[in-house]
Amino acid sequence: MSEALTVEVGSGTRRPDLDERALFLTVADTQGSYTIPYIQSSRVLTVRGRFASGQVDRAVLSLRREGVPVAEKTLSRAAATAEFGGLEPGEYSLTVRETSNEGGSLSTTEFTRLGVGTVLAALGDSITEGYHGEGFWRDDLHLTGRDFPPAVVSKDGRNFPQFAPTTHVHKPTVNCFQSWMTRLNDLLSESWRHPVFLANEGWGGITAGGYLSWMDSDEWQKRMRLLHPQLWLIHLGVNDERARLPGSTVANNLSTMVDRLVKDFGASPARVLLAKPCYDYAPGAATILKAYCTDLDYLIARRGLSHGPDFFEAYSTDKERWYGVDPVHPNVVGMERMAELWHRAVVAAFPRGAAA
Repeated sequence: MSEALTVEVGSGTRRPDLDERALFLTVADTQGSYTIPYIQSSRVLTVRGRFASGQVDRAVLSLRREGVPVAEKTLSRAAATAEFGGLEPGEYSLTVRETSNEGGSLSTTEFTRLGVGTVLAALGDSITEGYHGEGFWRDDLHLTGRDFPPAVVSKDGRNFPQFAPTTHVHKPTVNCFQSWMTRLNDLLSESWRHPVFLANEGWGGITAGGYLSWMDSDEWQKRMRLLHPQLWLIHLGVNDERARLPGSTVANNLSTMVDRLVKDFGASPARVLLAKPCYDYAPGAATILKAYCTDLDYLIARRGLSHGPDFFEAYSTDKERWYGVDPVHPNVVGMERMAELWHRAVVAAFPRGAAA
């Protein structure tokens, strides 16, 4: 692209050090950031042009979906914004052909890896954060898929270990966790046949009430407004149980979380999937969590939410297989199982995905 024209595609950014043609999305995290191949949940792709003084008068935009032409638009000094609407989920590419005042072709630039698909946010505690799955230490926390072994990166390169905000307290040898998102990305991408990204928004040690406060933070709100998730996966309750909080308090806090998602992010209650908390082998925990499960069933029915997995039942046997020595956190095998259980629940509720 010439210096006479700058083009912005959605919220994307170029990273020639990673791929000269691909578009990326960079998301600020609690520390550092993560950069992924571009994805948006909206079915409208907005392209903006900035024309400097010079011979470039307009640009022809050609959009393709998986190589098949979709639409063509024109940017000009008088109309420097174009929108491609009604896009089906898939991987797109955009060709920008600059033309002179006389109509001659000047230069051509291609943007690839423009994903239109389903963005999901996983809200939870240390189990969502990733304890005790695959963990890594990275000095540079501006993360990309290249920073990790291929085995812990999703096939589309969009999910890989994210910064883990509480390991400096509980597991200081690592600062990034894979959790279950990379595996779930692969499963959902295969089921839905379109791009997927799951944001790991787990925070170790947090209760449902604590998460409500975290949702008020500028950092969390800014990240969610950039990602614009269409599905919300909530898994909380174990830390409430450890604090011996009444089930009514937990349910009320979760209900208020739903209110916030509806009010601040336009979520519909059916797009909120609420999981039952993981089984806890600590003395006296199972009785409390079992009561929570009843309260959550009532909350799901009352608010019109979608059922997430029943982790209480799923991990109530074979502790050594799923947890190892930890009374409540899945090990690597347990994380794989968690991804599979989330996959069943999500696809049961949304067989074709949830792009906006």
